[in-house]
Amino acid sequence: MKLKYIMIGACLALTLPMQAQKPGVISPKVETYIQEYKFDEAETQLDKDIKQMQRKRQSTIEAEELKLKIARMRSMMQATERIVVIDSFVVDKKDFLSAMKISHESGSIKWFKDFFGKPDEYGCTVYLSELGNKIYYSMPNKDGDLRLYTSDLLGGKWSRATALKGLETDSVQNYPFMLSDGVTLYYGARNEEGLGGYDIYVTRYDADSKEFLKPENLGMPFNSPANDYMYAIDEINNLGWFVSDRRQPENKVCVYVFLPNALRHVYDAYAYDTETLTRLARLMSISDTWESPEVLKEGKERLEAAMNEKVTLEKPKDFDFVINDDLTYTLVAEFQSLEAQKQASWWKEGQADLKKNQETLSQLRDAYARGNADQKNKLRQQILTMETACEKLETTLKEQEKKIRRMEIEYLQKK
Repeated sequence: MKLKYIMIGACLALTLPMQAQKPGVISPKVETYIQEYKFDEAETQLDKDIKQMQRKRQSTIEAEELKLKIARMRSMMQATERIVVIDSFVVDKKDFLSAMKISHESGSIKWFKDFFGKPDEYGCTVYLSELGNKIYYSMPNKDGDLRLYTSDLLGGKWSRATALKGLETDSVQNYPFMLSDGVTLYYGARNEEGLGGYDIYVTRYDADSKEFLKPENLGMPFNSPANDYMYAIDEINNLGWFVSDRRQPENKVCVYVFLPNALRHVYDAYAYDTETLTRLARLMSISDTWESPEVLKEGKERLEAAMNEKVTLEKPKDFDFVINDDLTYTLVAEFQSLEAQKQASWWKEGQADLKKNQETLSQLRDAYARGNADQKNKLRQQILTMETACEKLETTLKEQEKKIRRMEIEYLQKK
C-alpha cells in the first residue's frame, strides 16, 4: 500500500488512502415486511440495521433507499384505486398474451419474435393499432437496454424504428399498449422510483413538443413489490386487463380482469382499517372488490362474451390502388410520398362521395321506374343532374388517381 505523509504543525502524520465504505447488511426481515406491506415493522428493522451499519462504519445508502421506497409504498396505499376485479387466472408467463381476449377494435398485442419473425431472448411485445398501420414495441438499444420504439407502415413495409421521446429515465421498458386516442400509452418499466421489479406506468403524447409527458406510476392495486407487466384496456367491451407475478411461482403470472374507471376513484383511507386497506392494495382476494352484485354480474357477462367472441383477423383494407405491376396499396398510410399520401386521402373521400351519389342515383332510377307520369316528370331532372355530377366526379377521380400514381412512382425512384 502506498503511504502518504502530511505535515500537521511540526509533526509528521501518517495517513492511509481513503477507501469506499462497504455496504451494510440488511436483515432479510425487511424484504419480508415489504412484501407483506408491513411498513412500520420494515422501518423499525431498517432503523436497527442502519445503527448497526453506522457502528461498523458501513455504507447505509441501500438501507436509506429502502426507507424511501417504503415511504412511496405507504403513500400509494393511501391512494389505492377503487376498482372491481371480476376475474383472475394463473397462466404460464409465456402464454399470458393469448389469455388476454381484447377486441380487434382495441388493437392487438403480439410477442416480438412472432410479429417480426426474429429471435428474442427478452420477451418483448408489440402493440399493433386497429388499422394495422402503426406499432409500438420494445427492443434492446445499442447498450442492450430495453427501450420503447414506434414504426409506421409505409409502402407495405415498417419504417425505421423511432425511439419514444420523453421516457429516457427508465432503465427497462416493455409491454406497451396505446389507447384508441393515439395519445394515452401504458407500459411496464423498471426504474429507481418503482415499487420493485416492473411497475406499470401511463403517459400521454404531447403533439406540441412531439414528446411523451412524464410517466405516472399507476399505483396500487396495479403495482406491487413484485413484477407488474402488461396493462390493457378493451374500450369496446369496457374491460381492463393487467398481468402480475405477485405471489406466483417462477414462470407463472396472474392475469387480472377488472372494470376500468372513467375517472380515477380511490378508497377513502380513513374509512378503512389498515388490514382491510392492505388487502385491497395487495389484491389478496378479488372478492374484496365486489361491492355491487349488479355491477359484478354485468361485468362477468361482458367478459364471457369477450372470451367467446370469434374474431377473424384480416388486414385492414380501404381500397386497391395500383402503383405498378409489383406494388398495390390498400391503405392511405402506405404511401411513402407525403404529398401523395395527402392526395390519396382526398381521393379516398372522393370515392366515398361517388359511391353515395351512385347509390342516390340508383334510388332515383328505381323510384322513376315505379312512379306515375307526374312523378316521372319530377324525377327526370333530378336523375339527369345526378348523372352529370357522377360523371364529372368520376372523371376528376380518374385524373387524380393518375396524378397520385405518378407522384408516388417519382418519389420511389428518387429513394
